[in-house]
Amino acid sequence: MTSGDGNEHSADRTALAASAMGHWTEALVSVIESMTASRPKIESRVSASNSPNDGYTWWGQSLSIVEEPSFWIGAPAESWPQLGRLILSSLGVEDASDTDIAATCRDLMAQTSATVASQLASQFGETITSGDSVPASQPNAAGALVFTWSLDAGIMSVEGAAVWADTFLQHCSRFTPPPPVAQAAVEEPSEPSIGESQQFGGRTVDSIPRLDLRAKFILGRTTLPLREVFKLNVGSVIELDRLATDPADVMIHGRLLARGQVVIVNGNYGLKIVPHQQ
Repeated sequence: MTSGDGNEHSADRTALAASAMGHWTEALVSVIESMTASRPKIESRVSASNSPNDGYTWWGQSLSIVEEPSFWIGAPAESWPQLGRLILSSLGVEDASDTDIAATCRDLMAQTSATVASQLASQFGETITSGDSVPASQPNAAGALVFTWSLDAGIMSVEGAAVWADTFLQHCSRFTPPPPVAQAAVEEPSEPSIGESQQFGGRTVDSIPRLDLRAKFILGRTTLPLREVFKLNVGSVIELDRLATDPADVMIHGRLLARGQVVIVNGNYGLKIVPHQQ
């Protein structure tokens, strides 16, 4: 391998890690916003040191494309309880137990990881799902890429790190992003001449009434025994019958109209319509 090839390979890994890091930071602030109704600010950058700080508490994040954790998220040990209390307080829970706080942090990491998996699946056109988010020891950064991140949530701030595993980056480098969908040429309808009105089903377009239709976007379904419903509380996770990358159903009057991929637009959820075969 020539020196140029090595530099190109390194640049590709850095670009892949930076892209994944961008997915994670956007996912984190969006999930926090959905829980607290306030959008924090976040910045990230490649770490000047490839050795994560000692004293951090880490979460290992698993994605389906590799067996071991794909990346780790770390922050000072005291930051996680603070973040958990902030979220629970926004939900009206002031006297949260340590168990509730830990479950909230786990749920935050799990939702963030699921969003990253969905974004990567869309980026590479591959099926990628998220696994468990579990407490982990300090990761071995050998061959990995380390980023630092700064979260400003107003009344609190967090300085943390993210370690993207070498095996994850190697696997992603094998993916080829799907080609852009070619847009079929559409013949523009000719403008009606003066005095001529466009017809639709024997009626003019202007005469068609505007109807409001209530649309439902269904992410998934599940069935729970009543005893399990009684056990639900803040931090509980309900597993649906679909993968995070599966499209949602667009239903109008009980009829399936289309399917779409969940996206985030300016902090709000949206649905990008996809072909039926997907």
